[in-house]
Amino acid sequence: MKKVYYIGWYISNNDKVNYSGNVPGNLKMHYVVDQLKESGFTPEIISFASKKNGKWLYFNIRTEAQGCDLTYLGGFCGLGQIAKKLDFLLKKLIFALLFIFKFRKDDTIVLYHSVVITNLVAKLKRVVKRKIIVEVEEVYGYSAVADRPWVGQEIHSIKQMDYCICVNDGIPQDLKLEDGTFVVSFGVGRIPTRTNDRFNDGKIHVVYAGTIEMKKLGAMTAVESAKFFPGNYILHILGFGSDENMQKLQKRITEINEEVGCERVQYNGYKSGKELDDFLFSCHIGLSSNVMRPNFANNSFPSKVITYMCHDLAVVLGYAKAFYDVPMSKGWQFYHEHTPEAIAQAVGNAEIKPVGYYHPSIERMNNQLQSFFKKYC
Repeated sequence: MKKVYYIGWYISNNDKVNYSGNVPGNLKMHYVVDQLKESGFTPEIISFASKKNGKWLYFNIRTEAQGCDLTYLGGFCGLGQIAKKLDFLLKKLIFALLFIFKFRKDDTIVLYHSVVITNLVAKLKRVVKRKIIVEVEEVYGYSAVADRPWVGQEIHSIKQMDYCICVNDGIPQDLKLEDGTFVVSFGVGRIPTRTNDRFNDGKIHVVYAGTIEMKKLGAMTAVESAKFFPGNYILHILGFGSDENMQKLQKRITEINEEVGCERVQYNGYKSGKELDDFLFSCHIGLSSNVMRPNFANNSFPSKVITYMCHDLAVVLGYAKAFYDVPMSKGWQFYHEHTPEAIAQAVGNAEIKPVGYYHPSIERMNNQLQSFFKKYC
C-alpha cells in the first residue's frame, strides 16, 4: 500500500522544549499535516529537528503527533559547531538509507524545502526515482540583505522535484514551472473560533506580530511608523527576540511615546495559542512591515498576513509583484515606499473588514491545496 511521507524540521507540540526549530516553519508544517489528513492521507512524519539536551549520541526517536507516526532522526547532542556538523551528518546518513530502502516508487514524499535537505534529496533522486512534492516557503538564497552565491544551486535542486507547493504566485513564474504541476498556498489557513470582540474604546488598534530582530527590521519599522499614525490609532507589538533587541525595542517605544505625548505604542509580550487568537481578534488592522528587497519579496511571503486574515484583521503590507494582483490580495492595503510616513499613510487608509470577510478566500486556498494532494499523492 502506497504511503505519504512528510519531511522537514517538524516539532510536535509536546516536544517544543526538547527540540530546536523555526516557529513559523513549524506552524506551516502542522497546517500541511492537517491538509493532508483532510485530503484522505495520514502522513508519516520524519523530522530533522535537533535535540536540545541528552546523551552525546542518540538514535531515532519514534512517537506520535497530530494522529500521525513521527520519527525524529538520530543525531548528536552537544554545543559548538563540531557537534552540530556531526548531528546533521548522521541525520543525512540515516535519511539517505530511508530514502533508498524504506521509501517505495509509488510512495509520495512531501518535502518542506530547506537548502541542505532539498540539495540532498536532489542528489538521492538521481540514484533512485521517487515522487517528490516540494513545499517552497522561500527561496532562501534571496536573503533580505544580499543574494547568496548558492542561490542558483538552490533553484536547480527545487526544479529537480516533481511537483511544487509555492508560497506565492511569483515563484512558479521565476522557476518556469509547468501549469498543473504546482499549487499556491500563502500560509496557515487555520480559522479559529472567535471568542471575543474587538476593542471598543474609540481607537483603531493596529498589531504587529512577529520575531523582534534587526535584520528585516519589521518591529522597529512598525514602531517608527506609529509616530505618524492618526491620533486615535494605537500600535501593539507582539513577539520575542534577544535581550539586546528587546532592550532596543523598549527604548524606542518609550522615546516615540514621549515624542507624540501619549501611549501610541505598546509592547504586549509574546503570545501563542488561544491567548494570541484572542488578542488578534481584539484588534482592527494587522501590519507586516519587514524590509524586503524585490528578489526576496517575490520569492517569499510574510506568513503573518494569512494569520491576520484568519483573525478578521485588515492587512497592510509592502508591495511585491508576486502577490499584488492575485485574488487572495483583494482588500489588502499596500504601501509602495518603505518609509515610516508611507507605512503610516497605508495604515490610515486601510478599510476595517467585517468579521468573516476573508474566510471564503482562506477556505478556497485550503480546498485548492487539498485537491492538489488528492491528485498527486
